[in-house]
Amino acid sequence: MLSQLVCSKNNLFFAFLVAGYIFGVILYDFIEFKYTDELMALFLCLFAGVIVWERKNWKKLIPVVIIITIFLFYAIYSFIIQSNVPKAIFTDLLIQIKPFLGFYCAYLIAPQFSCSQKYFISILCLVVGGLLIIVGLSGQLYTLFGHPSRFATAAIATAFLFLYCSTYKWSDVFIFLFLLTIGFFSTRAKFYGFWAVATSLIVFTKLGGQIRLSWKSIIAGIFICLLAIWFAREKIIIYYIDGMMNSREMWSRPAMLFTSGQILYDYFPFGCGLGSFGTFASAEYYSPIYETYSLDHIWGLSKDMPIFICDAFYPELAQFGIIGVILYFFFWYTIVRKSTDMSIHKSAYIWMVFLFFLIEGIADSTFTHNRGLFVLIILALMMTKKDEVEQRNI
Repeated sequence: MLSQLVCSKNNLFFAFLVAGYIFGVILYDFIEFKYTDELMALFLCLFAGVIVWERKNWKKLIPVVIIITIFLFYAIYSFIIQSNVPKAIFTDLLIQIKPFLGFYCAYLIAPQFSCSQKYFISILCLVVGGLLIIVGLSGQLYTLFGHPSRFATAAIATAFLFLYCSTYKWSDVFIFLFLLTIGFFSTRAKFYGFWAVATSLIVFTKLGGQIRLSWKSIIAGIFICLLAIWFAREKIIIYYIDGMMNSREMWSRPAMLFTSGQILYDYFPFGCGLGSFGTFASAEYYSPIYETYSLDHIWGLSKDMPIFICDAFYPELAQFGIIGVILYFFFWYTIVRKSTDMSIHKSAYIWMVFLFFLIEGIADSTFTHNRGLFVLIILALMMTKKDEVEQRNI
């Protein structure tokens, strides 16, 4: 009975991962079904519930319970301070909790794919990579992906998925870099920065470099960061430096980032509440806080055209206050810390994902979007150790 459960679990999750990749990453914008990632998160929660019920190992639910408790507190807090209308609070609650539940549920399920299943996924990634090249050469990025930045994240997700299914040989590393390089068609500065970081990191580890806290690693890390900044220097200057020096009107990103700092101070320590700032819900149900901080007159942040309100991730952390900022980076600290106990290729993978979200948060809210959820799912699978899986299935 137990062996059948484990086998069916792996096969079901394999089908889920393939479907999630195709419809939740590659075709997400083309089919225009905007609830794919919500359905993926719901599937993971139900799947994890079944697994825990079968194993009777309730301790595995502790991280999930902690996440739910934290967001339940912020939901109640938001209603108390009336951060926005109830629909905005509920909508933002679902959006904000989704990536965390997706990650921890995938980690709890801990499927192990067979060699044939990984081979199928690898071939699928190569086929999709070829199609992405055709899209890039034909200039149809907007037609299929809606925006070049989403094309870039699709290329990154494809490269990540392939690397997860690979054996980390030099041939696999070259294919990973090839799939990653397809993202250059997007012409996004943040992609250039991440490409520089990922390429340097994976070559460094493949050549025998160790990711650990030492002067050699710190110097290498500083060099990689400077390289990423150099690649993305033009857009950083345009979006943040020029925008903040504009004497007549601040541009949307620097205005949101500057105001988020002010909100952290004014709403210490728990922030301005769900659905109030820097999120889709705060734009859909236009939050009164934009008028309070005189942001409603800025192009792209007004009530009539709020298209740049959720254009970056970090400003929305103001909703959770300084406590929420600490909790968010503590989440990443717990993940990065685990990398020290893993093989070098898994450690490199974890760091690349962390740096991916670190860079993406500057100019996109990918962490709470469909492709962010998918990357977090792959990260959870990569972090699962084989011996841990065997113990969980006993």
